[in-house]
Amino acid sequence: MKIYDLHNHLLPSVDDGPGDINESLEIVRISSDQNIEFILATPHRKDVTELHSVAHIKKLTDQINDISLEKGYLTKIKLGMENHIDITLPEDIRTGYALTMNYGPYILLEMPWDEARKEKYIDDVLDEVKEMDLIPVIAHPERMEIFKNDYEYLKELVGRGMLMQLTSSSLYGKFGSEAKVFSHEILKDGFCHIIASDTHMAFGQREQDLIKGFETAKKLIGQEAAKELVSDNPRILLNID
Repeated sequence: MKIYDLHNHLLPSVDDGPGDINESLEIVRISSDQNIEFILATPHRKDVTELHSVAHIKKLTDQINDISLEKGYLTKIKLGMENHIDITLPEDIRTGYALTMNYGPYILLEMPWDEARKEKYIDDVLDEVKEMDLIPVIAHPERMEIFKNDYEYLKELVGRGMLMQLTSSSLYGKFGSEAKVFSHEILKDGFCHIIASDTHMAFGQREQDLIKGFETAKKLIGQEAAKELVSDNPRILLNID
Protein backbone atom coordinates (compact mmCIF):
# COMPACT_ATOMS: atom_id res chain seq x y z
CA MET A 1 0.00 0.00 0.00
CA LYS A 2 1.35 3.42 -0.99
CA ILE A 3 0.81 6.04 1.69
CA TYR A 4 0.54 9.81 1.25
CA ASP A 5 0.89 12.46 3.98
CA LEU A 6 -0.85 15.66 2.91
CA HIS A 7 -0.23 17.86 5.96
CA ASN A 8 3.36 18.17 7.11
CA HIS A 9 5.52 21.06 8.33
CA LEU A 10 8.91 19.56 7.47
CA LEU A 11 10.44 22.58 5.72
CA PRO A 12 13.24 23.99 7.92
CA SER A 13 13.11 27.40 9.63
CA VAL A 14 9.93 28.47 7.84
CA ASP A 15 7.21 28.19 10.49
CA ASP A 16 6.93 26.20 13.73
CA GLY A 17 8.45 23.12 12.12
CA PRO A 18 12.09 21.93 12.17
CA GLY A 19 14.82 24.43 12.94
CA ASP A 20 17.31 23.09 10.40
CA ILE A 21 17.50 20.94 7.29
CA ASN A 22 19.07 18.01 9.16
CA GLU A 23 15.87 17.57 11.16
CA SER A 24 13.84 17.92 7.96
CA LEU A 25 15.86 15.12 6.40
CA GLU A 26 15.35 12.98 9.49
CA ILE A 27 11.59 13.40 9.03
CA VAL A 28 11.99 12.24 5.43
CA ARG A 29 14.07 9.25 6.54
CA ILE A 30 11.49 8.21 9.13
CA SER A 31 8.69 8.66 6.59
CA SER A 32 10.60 6.57 4.06
CA ASP A 33 11.01 3.81 6.64
CA GLN A 34 7.23 3.91 7.14
CA ASN A 35 6.57 3.43 3.39
CA ILE A 36 5.21 6.95 2.91
CA GLU A 37 5.67 7.65 -0.80
CA PHE A 38 4.84 11.36 -0.87
CA ILE A 39 4.72 14.15 1.69
CA LEU A 40 2.97 17.42 0.94
CA ALA A 41 4.96 20.19 2.62
CA THR A 42 2.39 22.59 4.06
CA PRO A 43 4.04 25.60 5.73
CA HIS A 44 1.73 28.21 7.19
CA ARG A 45 0.84 30.82 4.57
CA LYS A 46 1.15 33.63 7.11
CA ASP A 47 4.76 32.70 7.92
CA VAL A 48 5.70 32.34 4.26
CA THR A 49 4.21 35.66 3.17
CA GLU A 50 5.40 37.68 6.18
CA LEU A 51 8.87 36.19 6.72
CA HIS A 52 9.93 34.35 3.57
CA SER A 53 8.61 33.88 0.02
CA VAL A 54 7.06 31.24 -2.18
CA ALA A 55 10.33 31.10 -4.13
CA HIS A 56 12.17 30.29 -0.89
CA ILE A 57 9.95 27.34 0.03
CA LYS A 58 10.14 26.02 -3.53
CA LYS A 59 13.93 26.09 -3.25
CA LEU A 60 13.84 24.30 0.10
CA THR A 61 11.56 21.61 -1.31
CA ASP A 62 13.91 21.00 -4.23
CA GLN A 63 16.91 20.92 -1.90
CA ILE A 64 15.32 18.34 0.41
CA ASN A 65 14.29 16.19 -2.55
CA ASP A 66 17.80 16.29 -4.02
CA ILE A 67 19.51 15.30 -0.77
CA SER A 68 16.88 12.66 0.00
CA LEU A 69 17.47 11.08 -3.41
CA GLU A 70 21.22 11.01 -2.75
CA LYS A 71 20.60 9.29 0.57
CA GLY A 72 18.32 6.71 -1.00
CA TYR A 73 15.14 7.77 0.80
CA LEU A 74 11.96 6.66 -0.94
CA THR A 75 9.75 9.56 0.18
CA LYS A 76 9.33 12.48 -2.24
CA ILE A 77 8.21 15.99 -1.28
CA LYS A 78 5.55 18.03 -3.06
CA LEU A 79 4.59 21.59 -2.15
CA GLY A 80 1.42 23.09 -0.76
CA MET A 81 0.44 25.32 2.16
CA GLU A 82 -1.73 25.38 5.23
CA ASN A 83 -3.85 28.43 4.48
CA HIS A 84 -5.46 30.21 7.41
CA ILE A 85 -8.95 31.44 6.56
CA ASP A 86 -9.08 35.22 6.62
CA ILE A 87 -10.30 37.96 4.30
CA THR A 88 -6.93 38.14 2.48
CA LEU A 89 -6.99 34.49 1.38
CA PRO A 90 -8.87 34.83 -1.95
CA GLU A 91 -6.53 37.55 -3.21
CA ASP A 92 -3.48 35.59 -2.06
CA ILE A 93 -4.72 32.63 -4.11
CA ARG A 94 -5.13 34.82 -7.19
CA THR A 95 -1.66 36.32 -6.83
CA GLY A 96 0.11 33.04 -6.07
CA TYR A 97 0.88 33.75 -2.41
CA ALA A 98 -1.46 30.98 -1.25
CA LEU A 99 -0.66 27.57 -2.71
CA THR A 100 -2.97 24.68 -3.43
CA MET A 101 -2.01 21.02 -2.99
CA ASN A 102 0.75 20.42 -5.55
CA TYR A 103 -0.79 23.09 -7.81
CA GLY A 104 -3.98 21.08 -8.23
CA PRO A 105 -7.65 21.89 -7.50
CA TYR A 106 -7.56 21.06 -3.77
CA ILE A 107 -6.47 23.56 -1.12
CA LEU A 108 -5.68 22.94 2.56
CA LEU A 109 -7.47 25.46 4.76
CA GLU A 110 -7.35 26.11 8.49
CA MET A 111 -10.31 27.56 10.36
CA PRO A 112 -9.62 30.61 12.55
CA TRP A 113 -8.50 29.42 15.99
CA ASP A 114 -10.12 32.42 17.69
CA GLU A 115 -13.62 31.82 16.32
CA ALA A 116 -15.88 29.69 18.52
CA ARG A 117 -18.87 29.86 16.21
CA LYS A 118 -19.85 30.20 12.58
CA GLU A 119 -19.18 33.69 11.22
CA LYS A 120 -20.37 35.20 7.94
CA TYR A 121 -16.89 36.16 6.73
CA ILE A 122 -15.77 32.52 6.97
CA ASP A 123 -18.56 31.36 4.70
CA ASP A 124 -17.93 34.29 2.35
CA VAL A 125 -14.26 33.30 2.00
CA LEU A 126 -15.11 29.62 1.53
CA ASP A 127 -17.67 30.49 -1.14
CA GLU A 128 -15.16 32.70 -2.96
CA VAL A 129 -12.56 29.93 -2.88
CA LYS A 130 -15.08 27.49 -4.34
CA GLU A 131 -15.95 30.01 -7.06
CA MET A 132 -12.31 29.69 -8.18
CA ASP A 133 -13.05 26.01 -8.91
CA LEU A 134 -11.02 24.95 -5.87
CA ILE A 135 -12.08 22.34 -3.33
CA PRO A 136 -11.37 23.24 0.31
CA VAL A 137 -9.82 20.60 2.55
CA ILE A 138 -10.35 21.62 6.17
CA ALA A 139 -7.40 20.81 8.46
CA HIS A 140 -7.83 19.11 11.84
CA PRO A 141 -11.53 19.88 12.43
CA GLU A 142 -11.44 17.73 15.58
CA ARG A 143 -9.34 20.41 17.30
CA MET A 144 -11.30 23.48 16.22
CA GLU A 145 -13.69 25.14 18.66
CA ILE A 146 -15.96 26.20 15.82
CA PHE A 147 -16.79 22.54 15.13
CA LYS A 148 -16.72 21.34 18.73
CA ASN A 149 -19.45 23.88 19.43
CA ASP A 150 -21.38 23.21 16.23
CA TYR A 151 -20.96 19.75 14.70
CA GLU A 152 -23.81 20.53 12.32
CA TYR A 153 -21.67 23.22 10.72
CA LEU A 154 -19.00 20.63 9.89
CA LYS A 155 -21.66 18.43 8.33
CA GLU A 156 -22.99 21.43 6.41
CA LEU A 157 -19.56 22.15 4.92
CA VAL A 158 -19.18 18.53 3.82
CA GLY A 159 -22.62 18.79 2.24
CA ARG A 160 -21.36 21.84 0.35
CA GLY A 161 -18.57 19.79 -1.18
CA MET A 162 -15.72 20.43 1.24
CA LEU A 163 -13.42 17.75 2.63
CA MET A 164 -12.14 17.07 6.14
CA GLN A 165 -8.62 16.07 7.22
CA LEU A 166 -8.18 14.41 10.60
CA THR A 167 -4.80 14.40 12.33
CA SER A 168 -3.34 10.97 13.04
CA SER A 169 -2.25 11.79 16.58
CA SER A 170 -5.75 12.95 17.52
CA LEU A 171 -7.07 9.48 16.72
CA TYR A 172 -4.98 7.78 19.38
CA GLY A 173 -5.21 10.50 22.02
CA LYS A 174 -2.01 12.52 21.73
CA PHE A 175 -3.99 15.78 21.60
CA GLY A 176 -6.10 14.78 24.59
CA SER A 177 -9.32 12.93 25.20
CA GLU A 178 -11.62 15.60 23.75
CA ALA A 179 -9.88 15.62 20.36
CA LYS A 180 -9.72 11.82 20.41
CA VAL A 181 -13.44 11.38 21.08
CA PHE A 182 -14.44 13.98 18.50
CA SER A 183 -12.09 12.58 15.85
CA HIS A 184 -13.58 9.12 16.38
CA GLU A 185 -17.07 10.56 15.97
CA ILE A 186 -16.15 12.35 12.74
CA LEU A 187 -14.45 9.21 11.43
CA LYS A 188 -17.25 6.79 12.25
CA ASP A 189 -19.89 9.19 10.94
CA GLY A 190 -18.14 9.21 7.56
CA PHE A 191 -17.10 12.87 7.53
CA CYS A 192 -13.34 12.27 7.30
CA HIS A 193 -11.81 12.18 3.82
CA ILE A 194 -8.10 11.97 4.61
CA ILE A 195 -5.86 11.36 7.61
CA ALA A 196 -2.55 13.24 7.74
CA SER A 197 0.23 13.60 10.29
CA ASP A 198 0.62 17.39 10.74
CA THR A 199 4.26 16.58 11.56
CA HIS A 200 6.34 19.41 13.04
CA MET A 201 9.45 17.57 14.29
CA ALA A 202 11.51 14.43 13.89
CA PHE A 203 10.94 13.22 17.45
CA GLY A 204 8.51 14.25 20.16
CA GLN A 205 4.95 15.45 20.55
CA ARG A 206 4.38 16.16 16.84
CA GLU A 207 6.49 13.54 15.11
CA GLN A 208 5.61 11.49 12.03
CA ASP A 209 2.89 9.11 13.22
CA LEU A 210 0.64 8.62 10.21
CA ILE A 211 0.99 4.84 10.39
CA LYS A 212 -0.11 4.84 14.03
CA GLY A 213 -3.17 6.88 13.07
CA PHE A 214 -3.93 4.46 10.25
CA GLU A 215 -3.72 1.50 12.65
CA THR A 216 -6.15 3.25 15.01
CA ALA A 217 -8.54 4.01 12.15
CA LYS A 218 -8.46 0.36 11.04
CA LYS A 219 -9.80 -0.70 14.42
CA LEU A 220 -12.63 1.82 14.17
CA ILE A 221 -13.79 1.54 10.54
CA GLY A 222 -11.96 -1.47 9.06
CA GLN A 223 -8.88 -1.82 6.89
CA GLU A 224 -10.37 -0.94 3.50
CA ALA A 225 -12.09 2.22 4.73
CA ALA A 226 -8.94 3.29 6.59
CA LYS A 227 -6.82 2.64 3.49
CA GLU A 228 -8.95 5.09 1.53
CA LEU A 229 -8.01 7.83 4.00
CA VAL A 230 -4.22 7.43 3.83
CA SER A 231 -3.77 6.04 0.31
CA ASP A 232 -6.64 6.19 -2.18
CA ASN A 233 -8.12 9.61 -1.40
CA PRO A 234 -4.80 11.41 -0.70
CA ARG A 235 -3.42 10.17 -4.02
CA ILE A 236 -6.31 11.88 -5.82
CA LEU A 237 -5.91 15.09 -3.82
CA LEU A 238 -2.16 15.22 -4.41
CA ASN A 239 -2.70 15.68 -8.14
CA ILE A 240 -0.09 13.16 -9.30
CA ASP A 241 -0.21 10.77 -12.26
